[in-house]
Amino acid sequence: MDNKTKDIRLLVRCAQMYYEEGLNQATISEKLGISKSSISRILNAAKENGIVQINVHNPLPSTVIAFEKELERTFGLKEAIVVEVASEDPKEIKMALAKEAANYLERVIKDGDLIGVTWGTTLREIAQFVENTKKNDVMFIPMLGGLGQSQIDIHANHIALDLARKFRAESKMLHAPFIVDDIQRKKMLIEDRTMQDFFEMFDHLDISVTGIGSPSINSPTMLASGCYTTDDLRKLYDAGATADISSLIIDENGKGDQFEINQRIIGITLEQIKRIPLTIGVSGHEDKAEAILATLIGGYLEVLITDARTAEKVISVYNEKYGK
Repeated sequence: MDNKTKDIRLLVRCAQMYYEEGLNQATISEKLGISKSSISRILNAAKENGIVQINVHNPLPSTVIAFEKELERTFGLKEAIVVEVASEDPKEIKMALAKEAANYLERVIKDGDLIGVTWGTTLREIAQFVENTKKNDVMFIPMLGGLGQSQIDIHANHIALDLARKFRAESKMLHAPFIVDDIQRKKMLIEDRTMQDFFEMFDHLDISVTGIGSPSINSPTMLASGCYTTDDLRKLYDAGATADISSLIIDENGKGDQFEINQRIIGITLEQIKRIPLTIGVSGHEDKAEAILATLIGGYLEVLITDARTAEKVISVYNEKYGK
């Protein structure tokens, strides 16, 4: 047996033990009398020589993966998760996205994390899909104050509490309205020491989970909050409002400095959102495409969870606007 045949035999034998028999590298090293570092090199050589060929069977529609890669490449996302939803019913889309958001949170949270959440009808559904049996040393906090007395279950305080219960974690509540009539009143509120302590946590968030709103004239979620009238939304829309993230308004370029209303929000700022290491945007339906695009252009997200139709429209609108 010449040396080449011996080498090939070793590559094949090592590859079979690792890939077919399921032995780990330490066990193979002991059986063959070769160092673990050599086993690693042999396995790599087996792939380079075509002895090992790895095929990934993808049960998902090819377009879903293509949309994910395109969103990641175009907007520099850490990860895009695109969900195929058969129905165009907004409620079914929200449920599908909430389930994926729960799966993602289960994957990424780790002990010691401080996690901020915003508000909305999609985020409200996430907790029901969390499958967790262990206590987690993490804390959930709202990223803005309360939204009046309407639909309490979509408020950030309520969502933070629900997620904390499902993850067997801790939560804190922000006892303040999400918006005040004038900036002076906001200054008076946040001068309180308890409020200052809470606001300091915004600078230490590890993860945030946020919905993305579209402040169109007939936005059902914003109207349902009880804090906006149709006239309020019309004025924002006429001023160029394209999206809201944690109730902070931004235009199509992701800028929010021109909107006076942002100065009266009791909560995190746009710049603080940008500094969060992992910001997860959960939003879908084609009507939200331009709002999602504005948020991506503004650089507010590291991860986007959306549905396939919306992903396609976001990419299409971006290409039309910027000639890509």
